[in-house]
Amino acid sequence: MNETSEPRAQASGPTPSKEPTWAVVATVREPAELVLAFVAHHLDLGAFKVIIYLDDPEDPLRPILRAKAGVNVICCDDAYWDKVNKGRGRPPNQNVRQAINATTAYKKARADYLLHLDADEFLHMARPFAEEVARLEEEDVWLRIPAVERCWLAGDRSEHIFSGVFRHPIKQAPRITRRIYGDEVAPYLANGLAGASHGKPLVRTGHKVQVQVHAAKLPGKNNGWAPHKKATGLHVLHFDGLTPLHWAAKTLRYAEQGDEAIGRLLHEERARQVRHVRDNISSMPELLRFFRTITGLTPDQARALTEHGRLSAMKIDPEAAMRRAFPDVEADFSFRAFDLKLGGENAKRLMKKIAESKAA
Repeated sequence: MNETSEPRAQASGPTPSKEPTWAVVATVREPAELVLAFVAHHLDLGAFKVIIYLDDPEDPLRPILRAKAGVNVICCDDAYWDKVNKGRGRPPNQNVRQAINATTAYKKARADYLLHLDADEFLHMARPFAEEVARLEEEDVWLRIPAVERCWLAGDRSEHIFSGVFRHPIKQAPRITRRIYGDEVAPYLANGLAGASHGKPLVRTGHKVQVQVHAAKLPGKNNGWAPHKKATGLHVLHFDGLTPLHWAAKTLRYAEQGDEAIGRLLHEERARQVRHVRDNISSMPELLRFFRTITGLTPDQARALTEHGRLSAMKIDPEAAMRRAFPDVEADFSFRAFDLKLGGENAKRLMKKIAESKAA
């Protein structure tokens, strides 16, 4: 464990400054290109600090990240978990690990605000950061940044991991979601998104709160969301499945869990996707078609989303940011290159599904 690389404690809340400062925290276990692009993108946007918790303590990215100004890297080894989890060791639930790490970073952060993201989520600013946080009232603790989800238009054959367009949630209007996507697809979408639609928390430092995956919560047994507002000029761009195989591997990993764990880890619609894959899909081509069905848009669907103001072509370039920030690191952002780095565990899952396909 690298104690000296943890963010240092702050005794008196946010640092006084003319421009508010912000940091990003993420717990990661992903191919190197994605993590480095994530770090570089947020430094480019103006993050005071990017705090990376390596879920795999043997992650080879550690020396590269440690050498980069503006980055704190913490290796989540056994000693780390014993320290932060009161001697109980590494939590098996990834959401719990993320929340512990984010809250630990929050207590030590030296920026005015801390944003909790996953490695496949990238902040987009359509309005200056200072203008957005100025909307918070004195009693507000955090800003909920809406999530938008990467999807593909019909005919899009791009195989770059950051390609595509973004659909916005369709909240409190399930009839619109059903009308756009039909009875076959709508049950797999939460507020019109295949992934989570809650957004992510940008939390003002200096408060006693727990930073969760999607919210900042008040401490206590029956803790609820701390007072907050919703951002209007900031969005989190969610690349839920950087490639079709990446999504397939994540889904097969969830499918290995029992029904109780699936229900506990995932929202209802995502759990329905996983159970459908587990119970009804027996081949890899079927699995990839299902992915394209719930993340691809027909011309009629794209037109309807546009009419409702729910489709955007937000542009970011994490690849260019990564090449500027880490010029000595070779990187390939194609589907094929990314898939080759999904790791042995994911490869076994995918090969098992391919073998089942051939046997059928």
